[in-house]
Amino acid sequence: MLLSLLRLVSLRHLVQAPLRTALTLVGVAVGVATMVGVTSINRSVMEAFRSTVDTIAGKAELTVTGTQVGFSEEVLARVREVPGVTHASGNLVVIAPVRGSPGQSLYVMGVDLLDDGYFRTYEGVDRDLGSLAEDLEFLNSTDRMLVSERFAREHGLKVGDTFGLTTASGAQDFIVHALVRESGPIKAFGGSVAVMDVASAQAAFGRDRVLDRIDVAVDPKVGLEATRESLRQALGPAFEVERPSQRGGTVETMVRSFQMGLNLGSGVALLVGVFLVYNTISISVVQRRREIGTLRALGASRLGIRTLFTLEAMVLGGAGTALGLPLGVFVGRGAIGLVSESISSIYVKVNARDVTVTALELGLGLALGVLGSAFAALRPALHASSVQPVEALRRDAAAGMQVGGVRAWTVWAGLGCLAVVYPLVRLPPPVENLPLGGYLAVFLCLMGTTLLAPTVLEVLGRVYRGPGERLLGISGRLAADNFSRAPGRTAVPVSALAIGVSMAVCIAGFVGSFQRSSEEWIHQSVPADLFITSSARTAGVRNQPMRPELGKAIDALPGVGQVDRVRILPHDVLGLRVYVISLIPEIYEQRARPILLEGRLPSREEWRAGKVLISENFSRRRDLHVGDTLEMSTPTGVRAYTVAAVAVDYTSDQGTVVMSRDVYIEHFQDDQVDVFEAYLADRSRLEEIRRAITEAHGRQYNLFVLSNSELREEVTSLVDDAFRVTYAMEAVAVLLALLGVINTLLAAVLDRTREIGLLRAVGAARSHVLRLFVGEAAFIGLSGGLIGVLTGTVLGIVVTMTVGEQATGWRFPYLFPTMVAVQMSLTATLCAAVAGVYPARRAAGLDVVEALAYE
Repeated sequence: MLLSLLRLVSLRHLVQAPLRTALTLVGVAVGVATMVGVTSINRSVMEAFRSTVDTIAGKAELTVTGTQVGFSEEVLARVREVPGVTHASGNLVVIAPVRGSPGQSLYVMGVDLLDDGYFRTYEGVDRDLGSLAEDLEFLNSTDRMLVSERFAREHGLKVGDTFGLTTASGAQDFIVHALVRESGPIKAFGGSVAVMDVASAQAAFGRDRVLDRIDVAVDPKVGLEATRESLRQALGPAFEVERPSQRGGTVETMVRSFQMGLNLGSGVALLVGVFLVYNTISISVVQRRREIGTLRALGASRLGIRTLFTLEAMVLGGAGTALGLPLGVFVGRGAIGLVSESISSIYVKVNARDVTVTALELGLGLALGVLGSAFAALRPALHASSVQPVEALRRDAAAGMQVGGVRAWTVWAGLGCLAVVYPLVRLPPPVENLPLGGYLAVFLCLMGTTLLAPTVLEVLGRVYRGPGERLLGISGRLAADNFSRAPGRTAVPVSALAIGVSMAVCIAGFVGSFQRSSEEWIHQSVPADLFITSSARTAGVRNQPMRPELGKAIDALPGVGQVDRVRILPHDVLGLRVYVISLIPEIYEQRARPILLEGRLPSREEWRAGKVLISENFSRRRDLHVGDTLEMSTPTGVRAYTVAAVAVDYTSDQGTVVMSRDVYIEHFQDDQVDVFEAYLADRSRLEEIRRAITEAHGRQYNLFVLSNSELREEVTSLVDDAFRVTYAMEAVAVLLALLGVINTLLAAVLDRTREIGLLRAVGAARSHVLRLFVGEAAFIGLSGGLIGVLTGTVLGIVVTMTVGEQATGWRFPYLFPTMVAVQMSLTATLCAAVAGVYPARRAAGLDVVEALAYE
């Protein structure tokens, strides 16, 4: 019976309101697509990283790794002597920027071809690679590579062609010795992979007698765990011995908060889509009150009515989901590059190119779309089942019907949601980089605002009467009255719009607060006049370290006073991937004014003795303070360093450790430079000196020479880029909310058809009706903007002071985004007014006689 009612009653009603049904389907589809796309992107990015680790490892059962700068190849001999080790192969990995292709890099594997064959195999495109270990031309050359077929195709290369890479010593040309099919280890790093003999790679990239990793095969008779323990004892604490699948845990911890932020944004878009379903079903209950009464009079039970409307919502959700799932694949493929680029700029270099949507994402989208729609229908369905047949069959029954009017329980529930926000923000994160309490506080704040919206709208309706009448005449007064006539219904598009606006204001507040604090930090702590980097505009994950000799050439230029040589090394310390920053203490003391929260700058003797500065977020994450000791693995063994001061530093959201360059070179056996910071004797010659550096060395080293102001702009741009996908999802949420405005006003035209007819009959012009509905739409937009700004301010404080601090360890003051708040309020009002034009034109075009006869 229910299926018959669904087909004959519900589906017929949906078909008779095609525009409203289409708007709802679009809302659900876009919400599901956003959720599916973002979820698939997050998984694909992490799979790309894990794939690089796993495919490169091949058949290795254990891997031995040291610091990020590698370790002496003498360690390989010690590994081979450990009982249980049947095979061991040393490897070197370099991610080299491709010259002439900004932002693109090549993953160069240096392998020992005599031992590597046990762990990995390479399949040539047009030649047999099995005899490479005897190919003297390949082995004796420092510029020949086996290049992946994909990389060659993308760059138009064939065997014998040359291409350029940027190395620590500057530009170098390499020859395509052979092409390799994209299988096994060549699938790593998105297929942009090349293979060299390890000795050749060491010479070409300035890594003499250095390895990054040793792959180990284990004798099953000895056992993996026993062999691992023997290796740890033989090598000491400076080395990590683990299964290949266990590598990358630190990276996943780092990017967890970034991915959670994307999931939150996609969840908001889906929530707004669910609001559209709620609105549609609520309107359907109002308009079909007499139909419901007829069904009840014919014997339909309350449970049957509830089930009927719930099924109707599930049909809408299912159809919207069916449209949204393929759209989600499109969203994922379109945005994977942006997310991959952001993670590569901030955390670790990944090369995620392809998005595969698995059954998990499809199932999640289906569940959220259908079950979310069913949940949205619960309240309207309960209301429909409470209809009394006698009352429902009255001719004027629908006139005063208001689904979702102001109820006491919604007020108390809303206040209850807001009351628990503060306790939640005080909860410590259950897992590092996962501020669960903060995210729950954000969700409950949005829910509390939604539940309180009808009450707020009743008040705003009275506030709007005077201004509305002054601006639009009697039409404005009537628009304000109609706006607050059914606050439960009007609250749905207002709440949806408020959610979109609040997220925009929230993110703008967080981003603006961080940008202002980081600009102040650069101004005080990094005050150099020029910053010289290779292959990237800022030093960090993506730049190419340079040889220190370039610093001498820069120092010798007329007008240059001092040149600091700064190395920024990502390094695992106390379970965090922090940046170890080495610099020249004398220049730092003379030029910089770091913002110290604890302690003081070390003296020259203290720098040389191993005292360091740590960032406030590292201090907070690991409870380190002045006088504490921390240990770090280095190529020369485990070294202990003493905390001299805690300073504000925004280089990394995981933390930083600043030490003397001399100490760093001694302990890490690494003299490379990530950024030369030049202080000019005559700042008026800045452009002249910049031009001289670029002309003399820019092409060879692929240099970027930025002024201090340009560096601040670059940091601002970097933060904005990290939130580009989030901004897009905010825009989606606002657009979906505007669909809700159209939906609500179209229903209002039907509900008030006789009223419109009466207005026209007593002399109201079509322009009067047009202003009436456009004014009502503008009040909806203005209310959504005002509530959204207020809610977004609270959310911005929560995100900045709790979510941001727990995810990054940074603590900075909240800056209210005044311009964004004003812009979003005006945009919401104007867009809602525009969205109301079509329903208003439909209302103004009604025939007076037909409108008066409408039931």
